[in-house]
Amino acid sequence: MSLVQNLKGGVFAGVAAVERVANSGGGPRNRPLREISNFLLLQYPSALGTAIHATPLIQALRHAVPQCRIVVAASGFALDVFRNNPGIDRLIETPNPLKDLNGSVKTLRRELPFNGAAFATLTSTGNERTRIAMQALLSGASIRVGFTVVPKLYRRPLFFNRSLSQIANNLRIVEALEHTPSHFEPEIFYREEDRAFARETLARAGVQSDQPVAVFVTQTSVTQRKSWRPERFKAAAEFLTARYGAHIVFVGTTAESAAIDELRGTLSAPSTSVAGKTTLPQLAALMSLATVGLTLDTGPMHLGRAVGLPMVIIAPAWSPPIEWLPLGNDKFRIFKNADIPVPPPADYIIDEVSVDEVTSALADLLTLYPKRNS
Repeated sequence: MSLVQNLKGGVFAGVAAVERVANSGGGPRNRPLREISNFLLLQYPSALGTAIHATPLIQALRHAVPQCRIVVAASGFALDVFRNNPGIDRLIETPNPLKDLNGSVKTLRRELPFNGAAFATLTSTGNERTRIAMQALLSGASIRVGFTVVPKLYRRPLFFNRSLSQIANNLRIVEALEHTPSHFEPEIFYREEDRAFARETLARAGVQSDQPVAVFVTQTSVTQRKSWRPERFKAAAEFLTARYGAHIVFVGTTAESAAIDELRGTLSAPSTSVAGKTTLPQLAALMSLATVGLTLDTGPMHLGRAVGLPMVIIAPAWSPPIEWLPLGNDKFRIFKNADIPVPPPADYIIDEVSVDEVTSALADLLTLYPKRNS
C-alpha cells in the first residue's frame, strides 16, 4: 500500500471514529437500517450500461419499503437514464464529484428534500470512487450503504461479487438495508414528446406502419475490442430486408457515424442512421418502436433491454456473460461461442459467431415477436 493510501486510510478511519462517538447516544447512525425510508442514490458511473443496471434498485426499494422516498443525484448521461422514472421522488443534477467535489456537495446540501429526517446514501456498482464516498459523507448522511473503495466510511460496505450479475450485485444493497430483495429488470422511461420524435423519424424514413424495423448496433468504443466484421452485418441486413422487408436503423454516437455510413453505403436497400442525432430518451423511444435488434455487447444494447426490444446479442469471448448479459430470457439470443484469455489479442474480432447463427436467431425472434409497437 502506498504512502498516499495509508494517509487516506488514516484520515477516513479518524472520520469514522468521530462519527461513532457523535452517534454513541443513539443517533441516526445507530438506527436499524430496516427502519430507514429515505434514500439518496448517487449516480456518477463512467459507462451507460452501469447506470442502466442500477435502475432495478428503484423498483426493488419501492417493493421492499413501499412508503419510502427516493432521491437520485446524478450528472451526465445518468441524468437521462433516471429522468422520467416514476419511482423517483426527485432527480437532482449536480456537478460530477469526480471533477467538482465541492460543487456537488454544495448542490446536494442545498437541494435535499428530506427536511432534516434521517436518510441513507446508496452507491451502486460503478460508483466506487473516493470522491463519491466523500460526497456521500459531506452530503449530511451518517448512514452510507453500498459499493465503495472507502469501507471505513460506510455502515454497510459492499464489494463486487463476480459470481453475480451487475443487477444482482446492486440488489444486494436492498439486502444490506435488512430487506429481502426482489429481482427487477432495467427500465428507462421517456416522454410522449420522445415517442413522437421516434414516430416522426420512422415516418421520414418512409417506414410503413406494418413494416418490421431492425435496430443495428454495429460500433463500440475502440478500446473495447468487441467488433463483428462489417460484411457480416451487411449480410444480416440483406437477409432482413430481402426476407421480411425490414427497414434497418443504425444507432450510435456522432464519432461512430462515419463507420456506420460506410456500412450503409454497401446495402442494397435504404436504411436510416440516427447516430449522434438523439437524446437517450429519444433513442429509448425509437428502440421501443422497433421489431428486433442486432447488437454488440455495448451501451445501446442495455438500452434495448430496458425497453424490451427482442435482440440478437454478439458478445466477446473474454467477457463473463453473467455480469452484463440478459441470460435466461427468450427475447434475447446471446452468441458467445468461445473462451479466450483476458486481455484479448489486439487483433481480436468476434469471428467465432457466424452469419448463419445470427440470421437464424433473427428469424426465430421475428416468428415469436412479429409485431412492433405503434
